[in-house]
Amino acid sequence: MEINIKMMTEEAYATLQKNYKEVYQNIKDHPSDSTWLPMFLGFEPYETKKYLIEDFDLNDSDDYAQVAFDNGVTLYEHLNQLPRYVLCNQRFWAWIKFDKAYQEAIHSVEMKDENIVKEWWLGKDSRRALMLGVISRDYFRTEISVDDENNEDVYEDTKYLTSGYHSERAYRALTYRNIGMLKNVDLAFIRANRWAYEKYGSVFSIDDMQMMIKDASKIGSVILIDKMSVNDIYEVLIKKCIRRMEL
Repeated sequence: MEINIKMMTEEAYATLQKNYKEVYQNIKDHPSDSTWLPMFLGFEPYETKKYLIEDFDLNDSDDYAQVAFDNGVTLYEHLNQLPRYVLCNQRFWAWIKFDKAYQEAIHSVEMKDENIVKEWWLGKDSRRALMLGVISRDYFRTEISVDDENNEDVYEDTKYLTSGYHSERAYRALTYRNIGMLKNVDLAFIRANRWAYEKYGSVFSIDDMQMMIKDASKIGSVILIDKMSVNDIYEVLIKKCIRRMEL
């Protein structure tokens, strides 16, 4: 069944941002549904848009890695044809979080204090905020890692990127640098991280990971990295990693 997408209105989103502490308390007090929201605002939170998507449900089990992977794939497959201005608008994701996938959003992060709502539920329209936000992170983590040219499994790199703490740090490294906006860099960096972690285990530290993303940035400063193949970037990164790790 197809449904129209919705966006939270500008007034509603701004009101929630301004009152994030009260929003946090309402989420804590109402973990099952968001029927409190229109009453809290005093007006209808959403506006319906013309774009149609196939309706979907998200996974809400206790297996974090499986949930992150399943939900990322579901979101990507249902939403990737939407215009960029929609996908990069926090008000679109606010509809998903507060309405369509409310319980899944709550369970996707530990609701330890109101700053979770301020930063991860009601962030700004920035690349970093979208990539780290509740629910939207699942979409963008899949978007940067899906490989349509992989004939065996287009989500092979996505599976690694949702597999645990170390891969989560690799994803975060990509969110903090603009070079992560290049798909060939994303895929090469993810694969080089997986290779290094499999080869060196815990010896391959967060600092080593940061050096790898710096290596990618240095490639970009001297070569037209956007024209390089994924494999070429991957080879450069692992060679630099070997030299560093085996000194």
